[in-house]
Amino acid sequence: MTNKKTIIFGIIALAVLAGLIWYGSQRDSAIGDQTAALLKGSFFSEEESSQSVEEEFVSGNPEAPVTIIEYSSHFCGHCTAFNLETLPLITDKYIKTGQVKFIPRRLSPSELSQAILCAQEQGKFQQADKYLFEHNQEIIEQTQKAVSEDDLMVIVADWLKAMAGSLDLNQDVFDQCFDSGKYQERVIAWFDQAEKDGVTGTPTFFISGQMVVGNQPYNVFEEIIEQALIQ
Repeated sequence: MTNKKTIIFGIIALAVLAGLIWYGSQRDSAIGDQTAALLKGSFFSEEESSQSVEEEFVSGNPEAPVTIIEYSSHFCGHCTAFNLETLPLITDKYIKTGQVKFIPRRLSPSELSQAILCAQEQGKFQQADKYLFEHNQEIIEQTQKAVSEDDLMVIVADWLKAMAGSLDLNQDVFDQCFDSGKYQERVIAWFDQAEKDGVTGTPTFFISGQMVVGNQPYNVFEEIIEQALIQ
């Protein structure tokens, strides 16, 4: 697993230049048939799980009986498919109705994860997160214009700041947040927790403690959630 101490500004440069997006490409090549390796482990109590990160973003009722924790990367194809196709179905049936709370944790290059946390300060975590999934290929195309690592870092920062404008965020507030690197430790905490939870690729989910690997069909998530609701 990637050393957490390397998750700093500029890591996206190394990732893109090497053609290796940590987790995303690894899982896309390894998961193969998404019906394989569906479940690992069994349901366990919250006391037996250390799956907590300070100041989480939670979608849905914080008191919902079922918790879904998602580990994803914005450059992972299966993660993109889940977030744009499957998650809306889960949201409509379970999150909006108060039965499930959803906690996303991003194992993306630091700049992207910090950008969505800066957007969270203005109440737009989900909008920024979705935007990155929808435009991940655009980010890669932009980085291909770079002639050096420093140049690439500037391109990525400018692109993310332009994203903030597209989402009607307060530009000055976002820029100050992003440039400060104030959420670097939060990003490191996501990677630390992923390692503690035994995550080896994305997407990986924990539904009330039960590990689900890969972007499974919606009916698979539905069945597991229904089982968790009656526990």
